[in-house]
Amino acid sequence: MRTLLVPVDDTDNSLNAARYAADMALAIEGDVHLLHVVRIPAMPAEAPVGYVFDQLEKAGLALLDRLAAELMARTRGQVTVRTLQVIGGVEYQIAEVSRQLRPFAVVMGAPRGSVLGAIGGSPAVDAARHLPYPVLVIPAGAGFRRIRRIVLAAEAGDIESGLPVTVAFLRELRDLFAARFDVVNVARRSDSGESGKVFELYRWKEAWGELYPELHFVAAEDIAEGVDKYIGEHEADWLMLFPKSHRWMEFHRSRSAGMVAHSRVPVMSVCEEANRTEAAAESIEHLP
Repeated sequence: MRTLLVPVDDTDNSLNAARYAADMALAIEGDVHLLHVVRIPAMPAEAPVGYVFDQLEKAGLALLDRLAAELMARTRGQVTVRTLQVIGGVEYQIAEVSRQLRPFAVVMGAPRGSVLGAIGGSPAVDAARHLPYPVLVIPAGAGFRRIRRIVLAAEAGDIESGLPVTVAFLRELRDLFAARFDVVNVARRSDSGESGKVFELYRWKEAWGELYPELHFVAAEDIAEGVDKYIGEHEADWLMLFPKSHRWMEFHRSRSAGMVAHSRVPVMSVCEEANRTEAAAESIEHLP
């Protein structure tokens, strides 16, 4: 069973992401785990008194019950919906529950507000940059539809050093949705040596075998500008990003937050830690 973990609160974007996840689970024969975190403030002085805390817990459980019933009705009972409420830090609890469930994807609503707000404190942006499982961030109002074309955005250096996603995972996406992949390489206008890496990109394409990705080259000042330009001119159902701790997604937080928070299409983020997590899981499963 392909599990979709969906952290939820009472915001419109979060509820929309839960509906998207339910429709996606129906399409891939998966199940949905709704997670609500009753947040403990970082500063003790901000902690709610006992009565207020009890109300927060009750409100969270009521939200989970209502949403689970809605999603069950939406999928006509064909998707199993489970609920869990925990207490603690949001990012920490999402990571802990993900570690236990090992989900196929963590589905979250895009952060609200400005890019600066997303940088400063968005669980969706934090999960997209660090969580060692695929994170799918859903834009406001986006509904699930057949996934025909998935755009992979990467710089030549990222591709050459190895992307944190296996061919097996991409093959599974292709088979689930009958999708095709478009690899978008953003070459900086100011980088005269970027064109020399094109040959390496085509060699990398050959390694994909029967996946046959289409390669596209976009000239732009940075990857965010190039990807936005490409998606504005071509059809795309998902955008796939690969945050690396030592590259632009770490040092240019405003760009990564902006791409996750304001993308025109759902963004699937697979970070470096995903490969390590998958390798560790496979080692455990093959122990005698």
